[in-house]
Amino acid sequence: MPPLSEQKRIIAELEYCFDLISTIEQSQSDLQDTIKQAKSKILDLAIHGKLVPQDPNDEPASELLKRINPKAEITCDNGHYPQLPDGWCKCRLEDIVEYEQPQAYIVNSTDYDDRYLTPVLTAGKSFVIGYTNETEGIYQNTPCIIFDDFTTDSKLVDFPFKVKSSAMKILKVADDIEIEYVAMFMNITRLIGDTHKRYWISEYSKLCIPIPPKDEQKRIINAANAMFEKLDAIMESL
Repeated sequence: MPPLSEQKRIIAELEYCFDLISTIEQSQSDLQDTIKQAKSKILDLAIHGKLVPQDPNDEPASELLKRINPKAEITCDNGHYPQLPDGWCKCRLEDIVEYEQPQAYIVNSTDYDDRYLTPVLTAGKSFVIGYTNETEGIYQNTPCIIFDDFTTDSKLVDFPFKVKSSAMKILKVADDIEIEYVAMFMNITRLIGDTHKRYWISEYSKLCIPIPPKDEQKRIINAANAMFEKLDAIMESL
């Protein structure tokens, strides 16, 4: 036991340290929130043509979309849509995205083990919910986007996987559209309703997506990924 006066000094020092730790933890939490907001802002700038400059030499997106889907209803910059950057146009998601039901890829057993090789995915926050040793019914046609049909959460996937339930759609984007760009749009575009219904066919696929020229799509992806890498490095250092 230390003398009484030293006990008081020890307690005072501990209280100071605990207060300092709490301040640091709160600062880390605030910085994490700021990083998340920064990522959301980057995506918002990306899909509105404000992340990289336009190049007048790029082929207009309207020509690209005509080749992909001649029947698509394409809207270019005019009096009704003055916000579209030069060379951009709009179309519905269903004009450039095809969906597949996931029933063939649903895992049979939830006896997961991290030693197994195949991830079981959900489009929600948890993403990888476990690993299975099942070898049949593995989805291989990646990259793709998995879409939660109830919450409208989505994830870009570039590796083989199985799924937990039928409450999702597996989306494939037209070859001449960068799937990472579509994933960016979907990442910040959600429909939240008060009814438990499936959204892809009824509403989400009808949403208009702004489409840049193909070369600009690539520039957007490269710029966004470079910014995300820096933000992720900051997050890992916390």
